[in-house]
Amino acid sequence: MSLHFKGTTSLASSVHVERTFSETNGWESTYTYKGRYADILTASTSNSYVGNATRVNVRQEDGGYGILEVTFSSIDNTIVDTPSVEPETDVWTFAPYEVQRNAWEHPYFTTLRFVADPGHVSKVVAAAESYQNKVRGAMEAGTRVGTAFKIEDYIYGSNADSNPETGTTGVPLGVYSTAVQDKTTELAHMLAYGHETYNEDKYTLRNTRIVPANTLLKASTWRKGYQWTTNRVVDLILTQKIEATKYSICGELLLDFAGTYWLKKAPTITELYNGKFEIASEFINMEAGELPTEFHPIYS
Repeated sequence: MSLHFKGTTSLASSVHVERTFSETNGWESTYTYKGRYADILTASTSNSYVGNATRVNVRQEDGGYGILEVTFSSIDNTIVDTPSVEPETDVWTFAPYEVQRNAWEHPYFTTLRFVADPGHVSKVVAAAESYQNKVRGAMEAGTRVGTAFKIEDYIYGSNADSNPETGTTGVPLGVYSTAVQDKTTELAHMLAYGHETYNEDKYTLRNTRIVPANTLLKASTWRKGYQWTTNRVVDLILTQKIEATKYSICGELLLDFAGTYWLKKAPTITELYNGKFEIASEFINMEAGELPTEFHPIYS
């Protein structure tokens, strides 16, 4: 294997050559030319100077001078004909992030999601919106809203004194359990006050890899859109290059995130200057039952 660099020094000016190495771009050589600005502009469009360059930068300086910087990546002339999935770098990042949810989605109001009335939460939300619309309309008309907000009046009507569906009399909300009544009133008042959302802290796992040009990129899209169990994510981490820091991440996952799922998002694949690819995959932590399995199947 040999490394080839491309450049020319025929420009009638001072020339500086610098070679650097990074894990992202490999070996690179940067040719810096300084001369009259008109000559620099001409050289910046000439294939003799910038042909096959990965980066070109032109700067104008005082006195009619200019600087041309031309960067070339090394060319690995080894013939590659065997596909590979072995990454050159493999970094896992475990970080929190914040999402905003509707107030009625909080586990505190789970009691309001019951089979006997699957639309109960929607009724409460609509009732609070109706009250707000009534207040808004009265204010715009210059009249006063004298009645206090009562959830029963907006769900069942202010004159309702019976529930023909259940055969009971009195306030229809009273046919439900005390827990349902209390949480219904609490959610309705919260929405009427304008407290409609809350912030929730979640976690995300992000995997960033730099892979050679012959890598099978399709492997990174496998099982996207699925909810991965914590065990499957741990398996994925440990099947790649093993490092001590990864054991710490796996231990944290197995200890504090057992029973939860990780939604795999579509990866971002970026071609780098030297023919390699950067693949960024993201897994978002989800509680059991948070997403419908009809749309996001479980991968266990």
